[in-house]
Amino acid sequence: MKSAKSPEATDRILKENGFLLHFSFDIRPYLRVTEYEKGEYIIRNTDQLTRILYLVRGTAKLYGFHKNGRQSLINFFTPPSFFGVPELFEENKRPFPIVAQTKCRFIEVDTRGCRAALLQDAQFLRFCCSMALKQNVAQNHRYMCLTAYPSRNNLAACLLLLQNDGVLSVKYTEIAEYLTISYRHLMQLISELCEERILERVPKGLRILDWEQVRALADEMREDDHGAGN
Repeated sequence: MKSAKSPEATDRILKENGFLLHFSFDIRPYLRVTEYEKGEYIIRNTDQLTRILYLVRGTAKLYGFHKNGRQSLINFFTPPSFFGVPELFEENKRPFPIVAQTKCRFIEVDTRGCRAALLQDAQFLRFCCSMALKQNVAQNHRYMCLTAYPSRNNLAACLLLLQNDGVLSVKYTEIAEYLTISYRHLMQLISELCEERILERVPKGLRILDWEQVRALADEMREDDHGAGN
């Protein structure tokens, strides 16, 4: 992890994301901009979390733990996403681990000196509610798509969400967990798409060859959204 090197860089990032607008008091003394490299832990489940993190660039993945100690992927998150709010309300709450899937940038709030002010700030609390609602709606929509559409469509949406320069570099076991399908099913699906020249296997993962077809498969799951607005 590294922090922004200059106050000017921090100010620019804060302005680009309108972050200061979500507070009714001067939050600047408690802010920093941080960057995490791919594979780096952003939050560990053993942390006593005293910060709020607002994702403004990159993709992060959230894990959960089972009683038997096994760790499972819960979801991938892209900007804007908010982490650490439950721990703000419950100081001793054990956080879920978060890992950088790609290089990530966050605006972080050190809550040790401003926790009481945050909990009394109606403007900030409205922002927390809004972000929680958006993330919940997105999660529910994902689960709906997983049950209502073929795995082929869901894999296409996953490719578009997580690709970096046309390459998906994610563990196949995690993709299978994300799509709630078996590893064997995923391998069969990837083989079919490679045979159709939609994808190709490369050393770092999967490369998209036919962008038009991948987008068309993903767009089929957006038809209901378009219809709801009519």
